[in-house]
Formats: sequence, C-alpha cells, structure tokens
Amino acid sequence: MRRLTAAVVLGALALAPAACKRSAKHELPEAALELRSVVPVDGPDADLQLVRGFHSLEGNPWRWTEGKFSVILRPPPGSTLEGAQLELKLNIPDVVFQQLGSVTLSATAGGILLAPEKYTAAGTYVYTRSVPASVLAGDSVSIEFATDKAIPAGKIEKRELALIVTSVGLVSISK
Repeated sequence: MRRLTAAVVLGALALAPAACKRSAKHELPEAALELRSVVPVDGPDADLQLVRGFHSLEGNPWRWTEGKFSVILRPPPGSTLEGAQLELKLNIPDVVFQQLGSVTLSATAGGILLAPEKYTAAGTYVYTRSVPASVLAGDSVSIEFATDKAIPAGKIEKRELALIVTSVGLVSISK
C-alpha cells in the first residue's frame, strides 16, 4: 500500500509543474498587461490568450477549434461605460457541414450568456454579440464558446474538430 501511495504522490508532483505553468500563464498580473482586445489566432502571443480548445497553427492564419473553446481578452477602452462588441471570425468548412449539418454556436462572456447563432450552410461568418459593460470592469474577461456538434476524434483525424477561427476580440462600440 505504501508503494502505491508513494507512486501516486510522485506522479502528482511530476505533473504539478506542468499544470502550474499552464494556469499561471493566465493568472499572473503581469500577463494582464500583455493581453489584447483583439487576437488574430496566428499572432505571436496568441497562445497566451487562447486558453482552451484551440489546435495548433498548421502554417495557415487560422486554427481549428474543438466543440468547446475559450479565450481571455482585455476589455477595450471605454467599454466599462458603453460595453463592447464580441467578434469571432470563423469558417465552417464544407467537410464539417457535410458531416454535421447545421451548427449552433453559443458563448458566454464573464459568465453572462450571449445569444446563440445557428449556421445552416458552410461558409465564412462573424459571430457578433453585444457584451454588457458590467462584465468588462476588470483587466480581463473570459469568453467561453461552444458548438452543439463537433466531429469527434477518430482514426484518421485524431483531434475533435468544430470550427476554423481566424480572430476573436472585443471592439469598442462606436456611437
């Protein structure tokens, strides 16, 4: 029993630095100073803000996402008074549409549910939603996205695939 306990403790300690490094990257106060309001997914510092569910770049200015993915963004100037617009530039490739049919995308910003949108054809789209000022009071805001369907990982493609994304951001509301 002691050997099993020791093995579990040593295994946990071996994994701890990797886990801490991943979460610390998004929690350090100095990291907030580097955050952008708009993130092109092929940008040099994009990995800092693409928190979960984004696959690596493949030599293109876009990334595949899983069915659930999230980002952390800096609220744009003036957004604490006026709110901001969330813009996710995406593509639903024909191969995805042929396998899944229509896809519904939903999002939350700082825990506030934003209206979903249903895409009934392959193509390029911009998911745009208003984000209330009350969510944008801090140095950063977490945005969670989810599709109702995704192509599961399989034998040929070993990753779950949902959408292709080129950029995500919060932009000031112009009056």
